Amino acid sequence: MRRAAALVLTLVLGAAVAAAPAPAAVAPWQAFDTIDHRLFDAQTELILTDAGVAARDVRAARAAYGGDLRAALQEHAPAADRAARRALRRAQAAVAADDDLALAAARGDLRGALYRGSYAVTLAAVRAGDAQTAAAWLKLREFRTATRFTRPGVDATRAVRDLARGETTPPEAALIVEKDLLDAYQARLREHLADADAAGEKGNDARRGEAAAHAAGSFAILADRYEEERGAQERARATEAFARLRAAAIAADDDAYAAARADVDAALEGFTAAPFTPEEAARRAQQLTRFLALVPVEYERGVDGDRVTLDFEIQEAIAFAGGAQAAFGDLRDQLADRDPRATEQIATGLAELEAIVKRAGEQPTGVATEDDVQARTDRIEALLDATYPEAWKASTDDSDFDLIQITLDRMEAAIGAGQYGQAEQARLEAYAFFEFGPERRLQGFDPALTNEVEGLIWFGARGEEGLAQLIADHATRRDVRPTRLALDQALGDAQATLGDSTSRATVVTNAAIIVFREGLEAVLILAAITASFAGARRRERRPVLIGAGLGLLVSVVTWIAAQTLLESLAQYGEKLEAIVGLVAIGVLLLITNWFFHKVYWTGWISSFHKRRKRILQGDRFMFFSAQAVGLCLLGLTSVYREGFETVLFLQSLELSAGTVAVLEGTALGLALTLGVALATFALQRKLPYKKMLIVTGVMIGAVLVMMVGQTVRTMQGTGWVPITPLDVDIPYWAGQWLGVYPTWETIGAQVAAMAFVIGSYFLAEEIRIKRPRRRARRAAAAAPATAGETPPPAEPEAGREPIGGRAHP
Repeated sequence: MRRAAALVLTLVLGAAVAAAPAPAAVAPWQAFDTIDHRLFDAQTELILTDAGVAARDVRAARAAYGGDLRAALQEHAPAADRAARRALRRAQAAVAADDDLALAAARGDLRGALYRGSYAVTLAAVRAGDAQTAAAWLKLREFRTATRFTRPGVDATRAVRDLARGETTPPEAALIVEKDLLDAYQARLREHLADADAAGEKGNDARRGEAAAHAAGSFAILADRYEEERGAQERARATEAFARLRAAAIAADDDAYAAARADVDAALEGFTAAPFTPEEAARRAQQLTRFLALVPVEYERGVDGDRVTLDFEIQEAIAFAGGAQAAFGDLRDQLADRDPRATEQIATGLAELEAIVKRAGEQPTGVATEDDVQARTDRIEALLDATYPEAWKASTDDSDFDLIQITLDRMEAAIGAGQYGQAEQARLEAYAFFEFGPERRLQGFDPALTNEVEGLIWFGARGEEGLAQLIADHATRRDVRPTRLALDQALGDAQATLGDSTSRATVVTNAAIIVFREGLEAVLILAAITASFAGARRRERRPVLIGAGLGLLVSVVTWIAAQTLLESLAQYGEKLEAIVGLVAIGVLLLITNWFFHKVYWTGWISSFHKRRKRILQGDRFMFFSAQAVGLCLLGLTSVYREGFETVLFLQSLELSAGTVAVLEGTALGLALTLGVALATFALQRKLPYKKMLIVTGVMIGAVLVMMVGQTVRTMQGTGWVPITPLDVDIPYWAGQWLGVYPTWETIGAQVAAMAFVIGSYFLAEEIRIKRPRRRARRAAAAAPATAGETPPPAEPEAGREPIGGRAHP
């Protein structure tokens, strides 16, 4: 029985073992993670505890390098396998010798070897059409370090996914994967070398040794491509330079390290493992130019003299300086091929510029002035302009759209993390990229689409809430997603619109629409101001119209100087628009106050009829009436405010279609505007004077409120005024046409403007009517009329003015 029982038990256990699943295969990235962590633990233990514990971790790392990982490397990347086993032996020897520096270098060797092996296995799998194996090994890789303005490379991942779906062929996928990985490893090679240099400066020899060894391993991945471009002899020379760099770092020999580092730089000069396509290079060059131009803009906002006033603006300047450095790193080899000396000067200038803005982020006083930063930026821009090929200088919006999308991604990530302050900063950055880039051209082709993009970034459009409103309300990422999708679609439409070729007829039509729209607004403002200047006061139209003519003349001058002037003013964007708006509002407020006090009521009170002539003549300054100067200035600012915007918008059309077509459209728009102006002013003469005065007062108030709302909104875009959204649903067209936006600041400023207008009305009534009447009644009560005296003449009724000796209703 015992024998039978034992036999049954044996059979049962055997069946259970046979039925049990085989141990799950360890994914390549998991095996790498185990090996790397074991060696890191060995480094720590060798320093803090004893070599016995560190040796145990090294043995565990050697054991982890086995199975499928080693078998795959032996088959597809035997050189990487030999390098990995050699690195593990070096690690074991370093522990035995209690040499923490050699152990750090061995870890760097191993990381480079395993990345090299993964690169080979991944490409072999893609070329064989094995998407599953390729996807597994692709996870064992290095990525280009992402910045605020770059995304991690995902082209290889997409290519493998498309291969699995049958949407691409193995050769096509292999080209994409190879380009993505080579680009990433060359970028990481530069970073490892920079890390080694920084560690040496700080006296951290172990970190320098590890980074130098890792850099040598990264070059091994690029070596085949290097040989294709420069030959086997140059490859051997470069490999030997990296070997000397590694040996000098391990020996902590600074002189040998410096010599080897110079040889490495010479070997890598002008080499690009995965060259950009012409389109990619031009796009990256545009990004470099954009980042560089924004550094002094943000820096100027953050400093006052040699003192930091706004740390946030300094952090923005630092971010843009870093973005410029990253973009330059991608283009440096191509620029060096064109002009090595200028490229070196650019590199030095960018490094110094970044150091300056970083120093401002670390200390509040004693920083460089904005003039110094601007001067340095100007020198770098001049060098870039002289070094760039002509194709890189051509205006393109693709880089700006890339930056907008990257920044919006960062905004969404910040919202998901609950960091709404950072989300708002990212939203403003995205808007800045749109404003300084494609907005001006898009305004010339599709103003409605421009308004939709702005609306989605700010307070809503296309039936979705705006990002500014959502962030202010601390909306969740899920709540923000519909607006982001609508914005992505609008931006896609904008990019397609700007990318399409435009017919001459379209350009002429768009130019005419722009001129007519802006001109119509100027005509309405002038009509509101001059509507009451009828009868004896018709002469007061003259300074307003003279000012309008001057505004038109200055606009023409701005157009003529646009090729140079607007380039220098482009960086100020909405700032300049806000300043012009503030001047116009200030003049309009003065005119409004003068209008009520010296026009409305002086003209209606007969007891002040004689004084009215003197008041309307006004005090004189040299040969000019103060009132005339004010009216002339009002006309000038009203027209030039619209003229400046028109010139900006028309410049985008000129770049796309040439000057002749734009001038034809401009002439058509001016003709339409002139027709409306003649009709408007002719209509004014037919209206009753009293009613026209009332209508004029309302129109002036409406124009003032509209301008206040639009100007405050523009100041919010520049960051001069904060944004506190109101929880109300106001359509975006109300902002475009009426200046009404759902924020406390815009609404509050408009309420204050209305209070000023209404207050002026009642103050004028108090000063010119009620107060004199009260004084007259008090005087009559104190000194009653005696018999035989002739009573004083009665005051005329309101609404009746003596003109030319007769009272007119």
